[in-house]
Amino acid sequence: MQTIEWSQFLKDGLPLGGKQASMTIGVFDGVHRGHRVLIDRIVRHDDLSMPVIITFKRNHKKARRGQDYTGDISSFRQKSALIESLGVPLILIIDFSESFRRLPGLEFIRLLEEHGNMGFFAVGSDFRCGYHLDTDAQAIQRANALRGIPTDIAEALMEGPYPISSSRIRRAIAGGKLREAAAMLGCNYTADVFGVPSGGPDLSWDLASLGRVLPPPGRYPALLRGKNGSDGRSQSSLQAEVLIEGGTIRIPASFVQNGSGADWEYVEFLSI
Repeated sequence: MQTIEWSQFLKDGLPLGGKQASMTIGVFDGVHRGHRVLIDRIVRHDDLSMPVIITFKRNHKKARRGQDYTGDISSFRQKSALIESLGVPLILIIDFSESFRRLPGLEFIRLLEEHGNMGFFAVGSDFRCGYHLDTDAQAIQRANALRGIPTDIAEALMEGPYPISSSRIRRAIAGGKLREAAAMLGCNYTADVFGVPSGGPDLSWDLASLGRVLPPPGRYPALLRGKNGSDGRSQSSLQAEVLIEGGTIRIPASFVQNGSGADWEYVEFLSI
């Protein structure tokens, strides 16, 4: 997986090896089933094109949600790994700076074509971008049509009577409805704990301080996943009961001893 920052993109473009880019854009928090529809469209579009995801290092939407925002579903590291596993080799990262925030939506799309050799674009039907959200999916499709660039607009994928969204998944996790969250994600909710400091007699990770969503306080069956400490490559796993308290995932020392030698990266909450 290769990542390109927005400032570098404006200067040097994308390393496409002479190909056109098939692009989609979004926060992709959790990389849920709806996101995967968009990603599948750019991966399968054309064997001669390179799939490119445009996303954000930090979730800029949380600033607009204030107290209603319960936290990110995934870390940027976790999101990037999931996107790569779906066949996307290149991520264009936008830092939501003040100058970028004021960029009109159609100007943003023009820059993607000018600097990124965009040959195909896929976007969700509810997508909006630009200053004061001045540009919707239909406006993007019309503007791209004038340049001969095909644009697919994907309707929202439903789970029950409502569209799948990262917001719904966050609310489900925060409400302890992990089976509901897993149905929308397409897999169990998994917390990235790689590099999070831990201390004390028990193994613990304070994720709330990092702005991550967690289930309510309580005990949950989980699977710890990571790499074996002996070679740093072999995969290790350990089923355990984890305790959520004060925004922290905690695992009793007895379980930690059973898994000694492993460098845990993920805590997968077993709900499906």
